[in-house]
Amino acid sequence: MRMGHRFTAAAAALVLATAPASAALACDKGEENGEKTGYAGEKADYTGEKADYTGEKAGHTGEKAGHTGEKAGHTGGEKPAKKPGMRPAKKTEGRAETDGAFLKTAHEAGLAEIAMSRDAAKNAVMPCVRTTAGTLVKDHTMMDKEIRDLARRLNVTLPRKETAEHRKSLRDMRRKAHKREYDTLWLKAAEAGHAQALELLDDEIAKGKNAEVREAARMARPVIAGHLAKVQVCQKER
Repeated sequence: MRMGHRFTAAAAALVLATAPASAALACDKGEENGEKTGYAGEKADYTGEKADYTGEKAGHTGEKAGHTGEKAGHTGGEKPAKKPGMRPAKKTEGRAETDGAFLKTAHEAGLAEIAMSRDAAKNAVMPCVRTTAGTLVKDHTMMDKEIRDLARRLNVTLPRKETAEHRKSLRDMRRKAHKREYDTLWLKAAEAGHAQALELLDDEIAKGKNAEVREAARMARPVIAGHLAKVQVCQKER
């Protein structure tokens, strides 16, 4: 804007310099004052332009403030999203509890299989049942030792004996000792117990948190599957 004003003043000076002398003499003090007034008006316009420019800057600053507000709003939207991130910790805690529950249930089932198999080795009629029972005693004793070691390391308290339901089932079978009915009852209980054990192992393998417990479940699965296969072979010989 200043360069424009200088250009206008220079042009005016050139016109006055080249104008006739009479025209120059005709310019009285009032006209001279008018020029000054016009110049002051130009300055006033320039000041107004500066005010407009200042207003633009203020508007730009407002835009920045609005942009900052958007950032604040965006940041505010991200923070709540972190809260759901706390949920996996609860799931992890639940899985840790699942590991302990697995060890307890597996220990109870192992004790029941050992007690039933020892009893079958003495009271079963079929050679297949007695042989299978001997294999179960040996394998479940080894697996239960590993379960007890894991429980000790993980501070999991295991039950001291099998469930009341298992003990009742064994008492019922003993009433049929040395009879074919005993073998039938034993094979039926062994089949159901090992099928449930496979489900328990698969659940721990899929959902367990502790790597050692999951590995123990993986190692035990083929052994339990082999027991079930032996039991089913004996069922076909009845």
